[in-house]
Amino acid sequence: MRKLLVRRLLHFFPTLFGVTALVFFLMRAAPGDGAYLRLRELGLDPSAEAVAAIREQLGLNRPLAAQYLAWLKDVFRLNLGTSLTTGEPVRTALARHFRWTLRLTAPVIPAILLAAFPLALASALNRRFDRAARAVLLVVMSVPSFCLGLLLIFLFSVRLRWLPSFGAGTKAHLALPVLTLSAGAAAYYARFIRAVLLEEFSKEYVRAARARGVRQRDILRAVLKNALIPITTSFGMSFATLLGGSAVVEKVFSWPGVGKYFIDAVLRRDYPVVQGCALLFAVVFVSANLTADIACLFLDPRARLRERSRTRA
Repeated sequence: MRKLLVRRLLHFFPTLFGVTALVFFLMRAAPGDGAYLRLRELGLDPSAEAVAAIREQLGLNRPLAAQYLAWLKDVFRLNLGTSLTTGEPVRTALARHFRWTLRLTAPVIPAILLAAFPLALASALNRRFDRAARAVLLVVMSVPSFCLGLLLIFLFSVRLRWLPSFGAGTKAHLALPVLTLSAGAAAYYARFIRAVLLEEFSKEYVRAARARGVRQRDILRAVLKNALIPITTSFGMSFATLLGGSAVVEKVFSWPGVGKYFIDAVLRRDYPVVQGCALLFAVVFVSANLTADIACLFLDPRARLRERSRTRA
């Protein structure tokens, strides 16, 4: 276990380095100038002299490699720089927006589980129900999240006037974004868990148990225990995907999370904010992957044996 952690941590830092380097150079290659947009934000005349002065003040006139190395040096000091548009430290802004993103995604995980597991189990055990459920789930999966969000706003905010359409602060503001995020993910996981359960039900140990007259409840308990391994791996990755993928939903509902903050920073060419958000997303994604791997080692004794044999070799 300790060697696995060391090996995963050795992969951790090269991944972060690759992500930050890619985002850094892609943002610099994108059309638009952060200095020009900052002058526009301040209501000043973006003349060539003023843009050149701002670029020199922000260090944007230095070679790209020098800018990247300077930013990396600051990151090791836990300094993510200052926003070009607001002048606020990126670390402070990220901490504030990340709390809002966690507040949005925290109810999504139990919502997905509560919807996906019963549907998947019913589909795996009842073929007639399975046909109808697969068709409905496929339709739900096919609807883009921004389109679903707009439809929910039209129905519950414009027509029925039950729920607010944008903003944050109350539980009512959470309802539509959580439903939008949960619907597609729940449909995907219902289909995924159904496939895992059907694969387990087709294995020899289930046939042998049925031939010996083992109760269906005991068979189901064993099947669910074995199915937890691939489900845990996939779900660990989906948590990180939810944090990053909530950007569109946050933008649609004007939710003040990291995703909306990231999109706004990209549009404004706010380089320090974009780099800080990309670093945060990479840390969350790699950490979730590591957590899922460790959980699988605890759930699956065969994985522990494979890990031991690999470290001995």
